[in-house]
Amino acid sequence: MKRDPARFVPRTAPPPPVAGTAAALEGFATAAGMVRALRPVEPVYCLYPPLLRRAARRFVEGFPGRVLYAVKANPQPEVLHELYAAGIRDFDTASLPEIALVSGLFPDAVCHFMAPAKLTGTAETAFRRHGVRSFVVDHDSELDRLLAIADPDTLIHVRMKAFDPRSVYELSSKFGATEDVCRRLLRRVADAGLRPGLAFNVGSLCRHPDAYGDAIARAAALAREAGVEIATLDVGGGFPTPYPGLAPEPLEDFFTAIRRAAAVAPLPADCTLICEPGRALVAEGQSLVVQVILIKDGLVFLNDGIYGSLKELQISNQSVVYPPVVIRPDGPPPAAATRPCEISGPTCDSLDLLPFRIDLPVDLCEGDWIEFGLAGAYSNAMTTAFNGLRPDRWVRIDGDLPPGLRAADRSAVGRPDESEGPR
Repeated sequence: MKRDPARFVPRTAPPPPVAGTAAALEGFATAAGMVRALRPVEPVYCLYPPLLRRAARRFVEGFPGRVLYAVKANPQPEVLHELYAAGIRDFDTASLPEIALVSGLFPDAVCHFMAPAKLTGTAETAFRRHGVRSFVVDHDSELDRLLAIADPDTLIHVRMKAFDPRSVYELSSKFGATEDVCRRLLRRVADAGLRPGLAFNVGSLCRHPDAYGDAIARAAALAREAGVEIATLDVGGGFPTPYPGLAPEPLEDFFTAIRRAAAVAPLPADCTLICEPGRALVAEGQSLVVQVILIKDGLVFLNDGIYGSLKELQISNQSVVYPPVVIRPDGPPPAAATRPCEISGPTCDSLDLLPFRIDLPVDLCEGDWIEFGLAGAYSNAMTTAFNGLRPDRWVRIDGDLPPGLRAADRSAVGRPDESEGPR
């Protein structure tokens, strides 16, 4: 019997793992070993498959519902394969290219078109060509377009505003409807004979689980006031990553808060919870190795910058920081003492500067390499080809962990604290 992609069937256990394609990448025991072997002059993305799979399993096994990976965070096929291998079968896709990418890699995957403002005609193409039956709206015009093409199996989430001010990125001024509008849109979906749902996003890099609990209570009350039985409640993404300087509560506390809030909220018995993590699934599982190409008057030039993989370091108000480790394959190891360094990218643009300094060894030299950890989210996804420079070299690291992970993390994935060679 053919599976209906619009229907959510509760799972009692994660699906069996399948082989991914990260194994096809050139592999090294450590990033330092990769540098010694390749001496790369261009930036290199280093995948850590065990970390990607661990993150996916934590969500698949811990979240009380269905997990949709937000492809926009990192669309690299090898990354998608690792998440799929660990049990992710639903994908939050924001465009036709993302839908085509996921559908081409995984014919059994379910794509959800979760962009509130879609390019003209793309919802119909997703519906007719790719079989997408799950969408989101926050305005009557978007709903009008969907009602013109939808069938009774179409699931339409109405997105409400739900910003928690303790989150790093605010996502409710541009997206989300007021409660009055939400009630009207929900009733329109139900009256059309379609499957209504509610959605919200409390903001990216949310550090407090109670933000989700409060939003779930509001959503349940809103649906009740609208007189609509919702089929799904999408709690969005925003789950945190422990970047330096941030101290979020454990991920499991977020799952517990969501589970408890849903249990006491007046939700229909068959309402399915879904979430859309992006950063929390991929940030830890990838690092970035760059080279120091020039040190001039104290300014450190790297072969990557804000037009490449470091864009989010510019726009996050220093909330996103990639922890660095210097790799020096020849000569004495880097000094333990550090100094704050101003960082420039390689482009011919004076704006290609990080807005904060990074502590690096006092004896940092031209030709040194730096591995930045926690670089799996919104790094390669946001690169440009400005000046003809677009990083696109990938390797696999099999025997070490990237900078920024604690000893407990290393123990959990069976990796040593030591890395190969001087770093």
